[in-house]
Amino acid sequence: MDRRSFMSLAGSSVFALLPGWQEAQGGQAPLPAIDSGKGQPIVLNGEYGYEQQSFRDLPEGATIDARNASFLVANSRNSEPSAMMGCDEGTLPVNRYPLVIRDCPGVRFIGGRFNGQVPQTSDWRDTYCNSAAVLVRGETANATIEGVRARRCWDGIRFTEGAGGFHLKGSWLSEIRDDAVENDYLLSGTVEDCLFDGCFSGISVDPAKNDRDGTNEVVHIDGSLIHMHAYLAKGEITHQTPVKAVDQSPRLRITGSVFALAAANMRGFHRLERTWRLAIECRDNMLLWLPDEPMPFEFPMPPSGFRVLKGIDARRYWDKARLHWITAHQDVARFTDEAL
Repeated sequence: MDRRSFMSLAGSSVFALLPGWQEAQGGQAPLPAIDSGKGQPIVLNGEYGYEQQSFRDLPEGATIDARNASFLVANSRNSEPSAMMGCDEGTLPVNRYPLVIRDCPGVRFIGGRFNGQVPQTSDWRDTYCNSAAVLVRGETANATIEGVRARRCWDGIRFTEGAGGFHLKGSWLSEIRDDAVENDYLLSGTVEDCLFDGCFSGISVDPAKNDRDGTNEVVHIDGSLIHMHAYLAKGEITHQTPVKAVDQSPRLRITGSVFALAAANMRGFHRLERTWRLAIECRDNMLLWLPDEPMPFEFPMPPSGFRVLKGIDARRYWDKARLHWITAHQDVARFTDEAL
């Protein structure tokens, strides 16, 4: 896929909002009206800080409009967890799951700005107090999560048991200390038109030691940009893979997407090889090797559905693709100190 064809794909609109306006509260900018066909949307406005917002047993197909809402994500009780003082020790406030959706089949969650306070320089294992900006759980099949802006979180979006058929789209996640998307229950779902601009791990479909089997499920990664970021992890500055997979993971469809690898000493070559093997469809993708160092001899090269760029060519491609995505998604919230 050349630059022009990718830019055309990445520039597609992500919001299907109908004409009309509704008055927003608290002096916020008016929001385009939404007609979900399921009654009036639930509207969240303003700063929620460390207060968790939880939704349960909503009518099927309900809409939660959080485009004028902001949340804080905090997983550590101290600002620099260590082997001597872990993330569960200290006096700082925590808000490990600021937005929880449970038992809401067909729910549509739109927007939300999640500003994380998860430590960025401490070792991964000392910072591992589980957390996610958005948690979708229980009987919440076929949920749509769109237009989320989140940064400096542990996990970005997490889908757990009962949340199969999820659709994450048009969302911008950055500086993610663990998984941009955690799908460790091995559910079918789609990640479409998203920008993951710096994450230790991209999309996790690894149940760890749990006895789960997702071999009959499919995850589609479509039109998305996944940029890995190296963090301190077990004494080494490194990162994991764009897809963290095991043999029992769902099959993969990878189309029109970009995987950008930042660390020459990245971990998980076996996971990368497994990602290629799990792909039942693979076309129009880019693999960007961003370091100037050559690819290691043992690096598992992708299948023919990927074009590979290295070094300065890869970095230029990423910079253009990232800027184009951001420019094309003006409806996604920004932080006031955002440097674009």
